[in-house]
This record gives sequence, C-alpha cells and structure tokens, in this order.
Amino acid sequence: MRHFKALRTRTWFARTMFAVSLIFGFALVTFGCNTGKNQVSDFSDIEISAEAAPEGILVTFSNYSDIPPEAEKLTIGFVDWGGIEDPDWENDDPLVFINSMKNLRMSQTWENVLEHVRQTGTVTFPFVQPGRKYEITAIFSNGNDIVKSIKTECVADGGIYLNRDITINMNNTHSGFALSGKPAFTSDIHLEQIHYYIVIHKGDYTEGITSEKTNDLIWDFEPKFSKYLKEAGVPNGDYPAYVGASLNIIYDDISWLCEIVTSPVFTYSL
Repeated sequence: MRHFKALRTRTWFARTMFAVSLIFGFALVTFGCNTGKNQVSDFSDIEISAEAAPEGILVTFSNYSDIPPEAEKLTIGFVDWGGIEDPDWENDDPLVFINSMKNLRMSQTWENVLEHVRQTGTVTFPFVQPGRKYEITAIFSNGNDIVKSIKTECVADGGIYLNRDITINMNNTHSGFALSGKPAFTSDIHLEQIHYYIVIHKGDYTEGITSEKTNDLIWDFEPKFSKYLKEAGVPNGDYPAYVGASLNIIYDDISWLCEIVTSPVFTYSL
C-alpha cells in the first residue's frame, strides 16, 4: 500500500505531475522530489514531438543518441483530461475540484524506457481514444532528481482503445468496491496486475492510498484508509471522494500503467 498527500496547484507542469504522483503513487514525481538538483550534462538538444499514427501516438526524441550518459531513467506520461479542454483547477470548491480530478485519465511507462529510446528514438503509446487530446511529458531522472522534463501534446487518430464499459460498484458501507469485470484484450496484450486507489479532497490538500498489486476484482480500503487519515491528522468530517482502477499492461515489450475507470464522486465520512 502507498499513501500520498498532494498540494493543490495551478501551473500546467505541476498539475500534470500532480496527476502522475497522485493516481499512480509515482515516487519520483511527488512534491518532495528535488527538481533540478545535481544537474547532469546538457539536455538542451533533447526535445520531443508527437504525432498521431494508426498504432496510437508516436513520440519521437530529437538527438536521442546525445542523451547524456549520466541519465538513469526515462518515464513518459500521457494525460487525457476526459474531453474537458480547460479543467476548473482554480475553483475553491472541493467538490468542483475533485470532479475535475476524476475526469482525467493518466497513463505512463511502468518500467524504465531510457535504453529503448537511446536505441530507437521513439516510443508508441497505443492505448488511446481517437479524437482525444493527450498531454505528454517525458521525464529524465538521475537517482531521486528530475534532471529534464519535456512536454508536448497530440490528438489521437488511431490505436487500441481500452474497454471503458467496466464500472465500479461500491459496497453498501462505502468501505470497498468491486469492478464489474476485466477488459477484454487481444492476444498481443498481456495484463499483469491491477492497481486500485481512493482519493479525498479537503481544500488545499488531496489525500489517498493505493492498493497492493493484485488480480482480484475487489478491493476493501477500510480500515486502512481511515487509519492512515487519522495518523496524518485529518480531522473527522465529510469529504468528497472517488475511487479508481489502473491496469499494468505489456504491449510490444513495453510495460504501461493505464487508468481505466473511476467511480462517481461520493461523500467519505471519517
């Protein structure tokens, strides 16, 4: 189980990284990391571009053979803001804010793709919905430090759209939930694990926990979540909340973590 606390923020880069760290517990891109500390060699010639392709979104790295040898890891994240062109991140109403949060879909490379990019200069993200715009962020890191982040965007035209007909069914006590089923995959896609999470929003901060990796369709987040909130000093009260599920999928020898479903917003009582 991972837990996380994230400060509400209003800049493009920070709110994209907020989504990465919040939904996936991505330790590198939490607000406690050191961005720009201990910079490695010059990354000024390394840029990315993205274009729609029949297989999905093709991300191309310029001058990829010049990626500094000191770089240790590369992660690429894709954010689909749920068809909303301008999410209402500046609204002070916790309910409005968390509704903006739950509409996004976040995917990322689950394993280090640095050597893959050093050899090919490209990564194709296949799990897209045609017609949706995706914000794409490539993050080079060295140890615990982000040494270069690059962003671009692209509207998808083709690819593999994951079955979004799956729903989340909360239990009567709002202490856990079940998925209505697993997505149907073709033989070239391998499902490794499922990750679940729960999120509440309380003004300037968002709190949440994630499950362990599992293949079960049921996750009971209590009493773990209430225990974590009390230890974190969250006062008793009612908070807007939602739960969600992500899949760890392997396609074409690249491992991805893709969010597939979120619940409606509900009231979580502590």
